[in-house]
Amino acid sequence: MEGFWTVQFHGVEGFGAGVITLIGGQVFGGDSAFLYTGTYASDQDHLNANVHVSRYAQGMPSVMGRDQFDLTLTGKLSSNVINAVGTIPGTPLQLQGTLTKRGDLPR
Repeated sequence: MEGFWTVQFHGVEGFGAGVITLIGGQVFGGDSAFLYTGTYASDQDHLNANVHVSRYAQGMPSVMGRDQFDLTLTGKLSSNVINAVGTIPGTPLQLQGTLTKRGDLPR
């Protein structure tokens, strides 16, 4: 699963898109207003991740209606696409996401 990915997601307050890098069990990424950092574990075709999302710039709305939150993601890999569901623990808030692998990491 390691690599460079694009992500498109739909939350409770709209649509968003960004990029992430999965490397060594860590998640690094972001979009035009938010940073994504966290950890992930995977087996052959399943992804489980815990991601902290935090605003670094004003001007773009949050698809989850919050400027900072933790997200628990689960997804299934098919070819180079992961279809994932994310939840904010302790709330009913949920998002749907599609991750598409765009490249392998340099060795």
